[in-house]
Amino acid sequence: MSPEQSVVVEVFGEGKTDVGHDPRPQRPIRGVVPILLHRLCGKPALLLVKRYAIPFLQQKGTGRGLHNKVTAARKLAHQNKSHAAVFVMDSEGDLVGRRAELAKGRDAGPSSLPMAVGVAHPCIEAWLLSDAAAIRRGLGLATTPTVPDRPEELPAPSHDRKSNPKTELTKIAGSTKKELSTEEKDSIAAAMNDMRLPRERCPLGFAPFAGDVEDRIRPLF
Repeated sequence: MSPEQSVVVEVFGEGKTDVGHDPRPQRPIRGVVPILLHRLCGKPALLLVKRYAIPFLQQKGTGRGLHNKVTAARKLAHQNKSHAAVFVMDSEGDLVGRRAELAKGRDAGPSSLPMAVGVAHPCIEAWLLSDAAAIRRGLGLATTPTVPDRPEELPAPSHDRKSNPKTELTKIAGSTKKELSTEEKDSIAAAMNDMRLPRERCPLGFAPFAGDVEDRIRPLF
């Protein structure tokens, strides 16, 4: 697929699990956010993504404040002549504050470039915990695991390092590792076919993000 035949969305996020970093246009098969973005847009064949880790924006000389990083992300996507931008980060317990900052950055300035923002509460692994069948399929488990009814109610990793969505997901997988690999988390996201589950079980973080994507990004397809 040539760039002229595609819709390029620049996706900004934290760490290898959420987004990773690879600014080349590519299919949305790596990073939890690009994979779920693809599903929320109806799995369009035209979608290509560029993946950026948020610290990359600091190298671009953005001003202080999270909202300035969001504005810088949108500006970069516009300069690159991409079609849209997405910015997602973990709440780490500060859902209201971070959501306000992301919305402020999204809505700042005169740019008409479509942009969706989202806050994973308390972290991106909560979204993966919403779909027990996807965990089974993605990890090749023999049985469907029992998952928390409300994964967003688990503590943030920075507040409780022994009991949080990251550790719960690892425990459910039966892994002896400290945390599942990026590839394992990508496999779970790729197995998530019913977007109603994360909407219902993660109403604070995923549901608003899904609505933003469907309002602002999906119309491009």
